[in-house]
Amino acid sequence: MAFVHRTAFKHSLGRFFSLFALPPAIGGSVHALGITQIVCWGTTFYAPAVISDPIIAEMGWSRTEVFGAFSLSLILGALVSRPAGRALDRHGGRTLMAMGSAVCALGLLVLSLAPSLPVYLAGWLVLGVGMRLSLYEAAFATLTEIAGTEARRAISALTFYGGFASSVFWPLGWALASWVGWRGALVIFAALNLMVCLPLHLWCLPARKPRATKAASPGSTNGDSGRLEGTLRRLAMVAFTLAFALMTYVNSALSAHIIDTLVAMGLSGKEAVSVASLRGFGQVGARVSEFLFAAGLDPVWLAIIAVGLTPLALVVLFLGGGFVIATVFSLGQGASNGLVTIARGAAPLVVFGAEGYGQLLGTMAGPALIASAVAPLVHAAVIDRWGHGAALWSMLLVALAALSALAVLAAALRGARRGR
Repeated sequence: MAFVHRTAFKHSLGRFFSLFALPPAIGGSVHALGITQIVCWGTTFYAPAVISDPIIAEMGWSRTEVFGAFSLSLILGALVSRPAGRALDRHGGRTLMAMGSAVCALGLLVLSLAPSLPVYLAGWLVLGVGMRLSLYEAAFATLTEIAGTEARRAISALTFYGGFASSVFWPLGWALASWVGWRGALVIFAALNLMVCLPLHLWCLPARKPRATKAASPGSTNGDSGRLEGTLRRLAMVAFTLAFALMTYVNSALSAHIIDTLVAMGLSGKEAVSVASLRGFGQVGARVSEFLFAAGLDPVWLAIIAVGLTPLALVVLFLGGGFVIATVFSLGQGASNGLVTIARGAAPLVVFGAEGYGQLLGTMAGPALIASAVAPLVHAAVIDRWGHGAALWSMLLVALAALSALAVLAAALRGARRGR
């Protein structure tokens, strides 16, 4: 009997993992990029959450100044995003992502040596360019170059890796900053980009751009692709752009400040890092659940569910402090962020169709990148002036505005379907 149970368990486990199987031609690149995404996100975008307080304590700069440099790096990244995309199309992901790893390492080394605020700012500006050549946008473009029509599944698999970046590097960064100081931690982060990311990009990605695969026609998707016209099309464009930009603002602000917020709510520093790290597990768990159980869900409703989880998580946090409440908040907000990443790609594809999809995403990305840039600075300024409680209330209002935009769009699309 025990043998039968073990056999059934192995069969079920094998069936579970077979759902994530990728073609051999793309699987190696996905796994290599998965590792580099964890390292690059963790050592750049997520770094301020663990190095900001030590920097403020040593250098005497304000929180607004420390996070203002980070925000300026993201604004620069938004400005170079389109030329970076053209360079990826021209030269391929192998060359550009390897270059991005080197640029990130340089920026981190400049930060580690910064004797003054202008040099600190210069380091973040270098990182602004490096991040645009190394993070999701570059990785997604690289997978599309390699996989063609298989890219959507490959991109979904890659997001499973990326969701662990904060879970790995917030505890690691906190430990390194305590052990060798924030400067030493940044030197180690730079070494990881040079010794892990750069070789993986050079050795595990194809040297030449494979032959392009014919894109799907607008009529090949299952939603309203190619059929939206006039006012409804403009409404859909505005609703998606607004909702995803607002959620990018919320997620960027919380990513940068979640640890000091949890400390302000009564957790110890060690507890705050542990709880904040669970956010990554919430992201990955939600993405796995969507991949396995919600493939047939209308992506617009997926977007509504994804965005709606953030207000719920914030309401839970308002119930009071404590480790358990903070854990529920971290997992819930992480799940929201994980699903928003998927919905941001899937919902516009279904509503507008495949034709002009890249340009469409590029148009919507501009406000989101600006929102990501200003969020840490604005949130820091709100905390400095009114405290963490007011800052969290502002996050709730922004998330509800995003949810309202998607709800209006869903109602309009439902009305259009009924009127056909």
